[in-house]
Amino acid sequence: MLRTRLLLYLLPFVVLLLATGVYAIVLFSRLAASVDTAVAEHYRSVVAAQEMGLALAGIDRDAWTIATTRSPDGKFPAERLRRFEQNLAFQLQSVSSPGEQELNRQLAANYEALRQDLARLASPGSTGDKHQLYDEEIVPRGLQIKVLLDKILNLNQKAILATSQHVQAITREATRLMIAGMVIVLLISTYVAFEFSRGVLRPIQMVTSATRELADGRLSQPVPVLSRDELGELARAFNKMAAQLQEYRQSTSAELVRVHRTMEATLASFPDPIFVLNQDSQIELKNPAAEGLMSGLRLNGQLPARLQATAQKTLASGEHFLPNSFNEVVCYRVGGADKYFLPRILTMRDKRDVLFGVAVVLYDVTRFRLLDAAKSDLVATVSHELKTPLTSVRMALHILLENTVGTLNPRQEELLQAARVDCERLLRILNDLLDLARLEGGNAELHREQVAPLDLLTVAVAEVSDKAAAKALKLDYAAAPDLAPVWVDRQRIRHVFTNLLTNAIKHSPVGGKVQLRAERTADHAIQFSVADEGPGIPEEYHSRIFERFFRVPGPAPKGAGLGLSIAKEIAVAHGGWLGVRSAPGHGAIFYLVLRPGEAG
Repeated sequence: MLRTRLLLYLLPFVVLLLATGVYAIVLFSRLAASVDTAVAEHYRSVVAAQEMGLALAGIDRDAWTIATTRSPDGKFPAERLRRFEQNLAFQLQSVSSPGEQELNRQLAANYEALRQDLARLASPGSTGDKHQLYDEEIVPRGLQIKVLLDKILNLNQKAILATSQHVQAITREATRLMIAGMVIVLLISTYVAFEFSRGVLRPIQMVTSATRELADGRLSQPVPVLSRDELGELARAFNKMAAQLQEYRQSTSAELVRVHRTMEATLASFPDPIFVLNQDSQIELKNPAAEGLMSGLRLNGQLPARLQATAQKTLASGEHFLPNSFNEVVCYRVGGADKYFLPRILTMRDKRDVLFGVAVVLYDVTRFRLLDAAKSDLVATVSHELKTPLTSVRMALHILLENTVGTLNPRQEELLQAARVDCERLLRILNDLLDLARLEGGNAELHREQVAPLDLLTVAVAEVSDKAAAKALKLDYAAAPDLAPVWVDRQRIRHVFTNLLTNAIKHSPVGGKVQLRAERTADHAIQFSVADEGPGIPEEYHSRIFERFFRVPGPAPKGAGLGLSIAKEIAVAHGGWLGVRSAPGHGAIFYLVLRPGEAG
């Protein structure tokens, strides 16, 4: 096992470390004991010899004093003798060098003779005899003791020096042994490192090299199994993983090819051009219809400028671009004919909701555009053709009601009044249809000017004040301060406000309130809103309420259903939009959004 091999590799280091430690402990223990025994004892002998020398000098002075004094009964001081004897007793017990015992014996014998001479010197007698005793006995005896003390001192000093030299010799020997051990450890380390590199690092390096090969996509490089330990298990596990990855890669590649072919077939089945763009707005995928469009328009790998700008805005905002009117239709001339496309741009996200591109789908609405144009032309033609005879009928009704051609009885007058009302209503419908056809065809000329939002509210409220008073309704209007003026056609935009306020008055209860507001939105546009207290509009009708001829189902609906359609087209012609927020039982809020400062 790898653990056992590592332990065997490290075992020589552990053994050498333990041997070196034990040797150092024993060596230093013996060395400390030897130094303590030798140096301490020799040092004490040196100190004792010095103390005895000092005491001997004092004894000599005292003896000289007694020998030269005239007092016949002088007593010798005992303090210096006691000091000498104490150190002598220690010296006699401390024998640590060869020859020191003989010197101690001679020292003791001479001191005993000196002590007897001092006793004779201290006894009563003549000065001359004491002086002679001092010169002939005491002085030579003191010199002999001094010589013995010097020999003892030199002997112990040499012993201390010998101990120092002995310690130095032991240190040199230990240094040689340590150097030899370091050389042995270095050799063993080199061998162990070589074996470790061959037995452990080489398999790891082979696995590392195979891992790099695996990262580069080369899965057919197996790792040789060189042992049965953990490294061998690692090699076998790596080879098994590489084999599974290779198998998975083959199956995944086949799956990707199949998915790619399916996707290409699916895109190819769509007759409308489809472009798939990445985050850098570069085309990554397109279907045959898209290739045909790019070939027909001679585009150099890029979408047309308008579509490219819209796609970049969608990538920046992360929101779908899903227009639902013909206002966003783009026209391109392909193959000598005009083609109309409604662009719809869908954002594409991964499982982590990260945006990675968009899909641009160009719905071919050429036929719908032609049909819509034909329908609008038909409505405009029919309306225009009907308007002339209807005007004649209207004129005839007015002439009859004025009794110009004869007197009418009450029943005839009642019938003619009803016919004139229906004629006026039919004429208004025809005028609305003609206006709607001009707006949808883009033929309505707008005479724009700068108008303050509050002025628009004031004029609109003044026009419907009589209708509100008839139902006892309160008209409440206000504009936020510091609103920028808007560029509008007063006559056209007044039609929008009049329509919205008329509908609000029509559906509000008697004595209720209608609110008209102008305020700034979060994106700095101007929003005009009309809120009533009527029954509200169900949500399923919000998307259809601006269609022509559509009327919300309810009790006795009135009108032709063209007012909101015309209002919406006027808002679009001004670069704005018209919307609604409502719920049953909570009234309705119609809002018109315009951009300030847009002159065209």
